[in-house]
Amino acid sequence: MKVVPQVFYQHPNIEKVLVDGISCVILKSVKQADLQNERYLASHALTLVLNGGLQVETSEGDLTIVQKNQIILLPRGLYMISDIIPKNGTFEAVVFFFDEEITDEFLNNFEVFTKEDTSTNLVLEYDQNLRLFTDTLLTLYRGKNQHQFTRPKLLELLHLISISKQGSEFLSKLFQLKKRAKKNIRTFMNNNFDKPLDVEDYSYLTGRSISTFRRDFKSKFGISPKKWLIERRLEKASFLLKDTNDSVTSIARQVGYENTPHFIKTFQKKFNISPKQFQIKYRKDIMI
Repeated sequence: MKVVPQVFYQHPNIEKVLVDGISCVILKSVKQADLQNERYLASHALTLVLNGGLQVETSEGDLTIVQKNQIILLPRGLYMISDIIPKNGTFEAVVFFFDEEITDEFLNNFEVFTKEDTSTNLVLEYDQNLRLFTDTLLTLYRGKNQHQFTRPKLLELLHLISISKQGSEFLSKLFQLKKRAKKNIRTFMNNNFDKPLDVEDYSYLTGRSISTFRRDFKSKFGISPKKWLIERRLEKASFLLKDTNDSVTSIARQVGYENTPHFIKTFQKKFNISPKQFQIKYRKDIMI
């Protein structure tokens, strides 16, 4: 699973136009689809498809196809996202990531209101104002390293959408993000413990503050989230080391560790043996 936008910062075919932490504007241009399409969005995102298409599936299984010249709002969370590459062509998109501080600052200008939620994913039309904004932004800031303008430009984008024909629906969606429904903590954690996420991410995804998440978690599992995650991840890692020929690096990633040396250190502390030695020992035992 890829954690974005962070992973995009190292991608050779993704241009960083404006960046401020996990708030950014990036320009993506690829000719080959990425097969690893499970992603965790660490901040909210607006993806504008300039060429090709986009297939988005939420963790609840809702599927949306985004066409050329459409924008999709994706709240922070887990998704399966696939670029749709046109025949003999290139998929192109501009993605605007904005953190909750930007959302809160923007919404402070409006009275709280919501209307009935009729769709899981909000798809917006690329109107004249947004075209002018995007063209001007790319012209002015590409390759200029003027990242101090990231937050003002993202706030301007949210404003332009709010005064569009779909503005009221957009505002309603943003307000709804502040009132996330709680998910069953036991079910969610058992299904997602092997993702490269931290306690703060899990608290958000289950619709809780960090303090509430820790309290609810301990009441369900009788242990802290951090200790439980380590136990479950190492349990799965030991199974994979015994039953597969995957490398230690691959197994580390499969159980939620993006830092292989950290995985090795944690595993050795638990089992008093390195993952590689554990793998070799178990195979020798089988041969005997």
